[in-house]
Amino acid sequence: MEEEYVMIDLDDVSRHIDIPSDAPYTLSGLDTLNPVLTIDDKIKLVGEYIETIGTCLAFSDKGENQTPQKKTVEPVAKLHKILKFRLAALDNEDGVTKTTNL
Repeated sequence: MEEEYVMIDLDDVSRHIDIPSDAPYTLSGLDTLNPVLTIDDKIKLVGEYIETIGTCLAFSDKGENQTPQKKTVEPVAKLHKILKFRLAALDNEDGVTKTTNL
């Protein structure tokens, strides 16, 4: 079975809400048309696959002892899909779910 990599695009969402970098998340339904990303059991995002134009490349830092002036990177994968998310629901402190369209 061949591995497939997908880039997750949260740009539209991050303009409207703050997503803590250490928040736990669940990503489900990757094999569906609209995967769901739930962050910190409070924020529900609905995704949509977008085909890339051309090929996107993903890179990784290659090892330790690198300086900001000189970093070595290596290609990890070619990406053919972007998973773009939008805000579907947000639970407030009272446990009430608000839906929104961005």
